[in-house]
Amino acid sequence: MSQAAYIFRWDDVSPHQDKRKFQSLVDLFIKHSIPAVLGVVPRNADKEIMFGGILEPEFADQLQALAKSGWEIAQHGYQHVKHTESGGILGLNPASEFAGREYTDQLADIEAGRRILRDYGFDPVTFIPPWHSYDKLTLQALAAAGFGVLSDGQFLYPRMEAGLLQLPQVFWSVPRKISLLERLGAVYTICIHPHLITEEDLSQLDRFFMSVKSRVAVASSFVKQSDSLTRKSAKKMLLERLFAIYYSRQK
Repeated sequence: MSQAAYIFRWDDVSPHQDKRKFQSLVDLFIKHSIPAVLGVVPRNADKEIMFGGILEPEFADQLQALAKSGWEIAQHGYQHVKHTESGGILGLNPASEFAGREYTDQLADIEAGRRILRDYGFDPVTFIPPWHSYDKLTLQALAAAGFGVLSDGQFLYPRMEAGLLQLPQVFWSVPRKISLLERLGAVYTICIHPHLITEEDLSQLDRFFMSVKSRVAVASSFVKQSDSLTRKSAKKMLLERLFAIYYSRQK
């Protein structure tokens, strides 16, 4: 079984973010030469994730500098607003910017967000749906808009869906039992919300990086490995079924 890999994904990144907490995370990741996937909200309209922040030109310059260091700029929805109360395929939250809406409306918002990121100088490969909510029409719209990766899903191993490489995300903090994760050999995405980060979280990340830093990558780097990553062995299929049973009991 292949070696385990780790992705650190930051959600709710925008010019309105908590500047101090965001910078504390940036400093820690740079200290360890760890790249992150920055889930940028192209036109943030969600007041719950507005903390003052910085001017757009300064924000764009910061993203450019991090991208030059190997960080990935991903698209996190469009405006981060709740259009429906659909939990989508995963059913994690009764809120969605996309699930439950018409295909044309979803595609229009996805493409509008992508145009904004292109104006910043980026061509995002990875899409992150707000509130972990998306449906089959979202997947079709993402493929039509030219995305290659969906960062979400409650399963163990990457899979192909509607022409997208789907990289699961099952951790919201530093995982424990690293030895078990290493034996499973999956690609693990750890989701971080910078405005919620605490000093204890930073300390845990600092220690965790010492163990896994050589195996941290960004989501888009796995696209060329899609065939090998999504090829299922009998052992992987069994582990997926066991995980599905475990996950269903947690909902």
